[in-house]
Amino acid sequence: MAEKFRLHEIRPGIFQLELPTPYPIGPVYVYLIKKDPITLIDVGVNSPESLTALRKQLQHLGVKINQIERLLITHGHSDHYGAAQTLKEEGAKAVVIHPRDWDKVTDRRDYYLRMKPYLAQMGMPSDYLEYFVKFIVWETPYARDLEEVQNLRDGELLFWEDLKLEVMHTPGHSPGHVVFLCPKEKWAITGDFIFTHITPDPILDITPSGYRTPSMPLHMESLKRLAARGITSFFPGHRERKGKTEAALKEMKKRMKHKRENYLEILAKGPLTPFQLMRRLYPTSRKGEAFVLLSEVIGRLDLLEIDEAVISWREAGLIFYGLKEGKI
Repeated sequence: MAEKFRLHEIRPGIFQLELPTPYPIGPVYVYLIKKDPITLIDVGVNSPESLTALRKQLQHLGVKINQIERLLITHGHSDHYGAAQTLKEEGAKAVVIHPRDWDKVTDRRDYYLRMKPYLAQMGMPSDYLEYFVKFIVWETPYARDLEEVQNLRDGELLFWEDLKLEVMHTPGHSPGHVVFLCPKEKWAITGDFIFTHITPDPILDITPSGYRTPSMPLHMESLKRLAARGITSFFPGHRERKGKTEAALKEMKKRMKHKRENYLEILAKGPLTPFQLMRRLYPTSRKGEAFVLLSEVIGRLDLLEIDEAVISWREAGLIFYGLKEGKI
């Protein structure tokens, strides 16, 4: 039965559950801590398929939804929090998330729509913007807005009878992203913060006040802070079931270096908007991938601008990037 559901007991009383998503990334891993208080870290999307898979796995483990005391959310992306309101209505207790992601989980439509003007400034054409609005409509059922959330604080300690986890705020992939550290045993549950074979994409974020969060630079700083904590292994939200921190950081450094060289090589041929650069980098990409890919491009341009390798300017309502004189 456990093998059928692909359950993994990663530590005594802590189970890694696999839930389907409608996204290209594939299934999401959520984590049940079957200790008092019973806790679920991340919950999957709000779809019949995901909820059925979750209920079956919980039933196999002898846990009812109304026994779950805490829904801890690593970050406010639909594949990690989407079903939280449904589970709460079925009896799960508190939904807890870092306040920097409250805007995403309480009014997701507004979170997306306030990006439209900025995407236009980045050079995204009207047909792509129209597709982006259609995506918002398509995704809405997968992530119900939360009616009530509680605060998850950086440095907060969470206790079970024989377990203590520390909340570490790791902004980047999302401004309110957190990971849950077990410093004693040097492991962590990390959501979408770190992987061995894929580079987490810090997603574009515009605050309600109109400020664009420097997602990629924040992510790089968060990785440095994690490395300083001496965490040796991690359990992520997708793809690999477990990773080694040192190996993951080493592989990421290689990928970051390669990407940097690629961006500078393309910009050496002349200035581009971020959207134009995205199309040069990913010429066969589909409209449905544009938002995530453009988020990556903007984030890497932020890093290059911090390094003074590129400069940006506004021209005819668009933002362009070009090499700083003498840089390549």
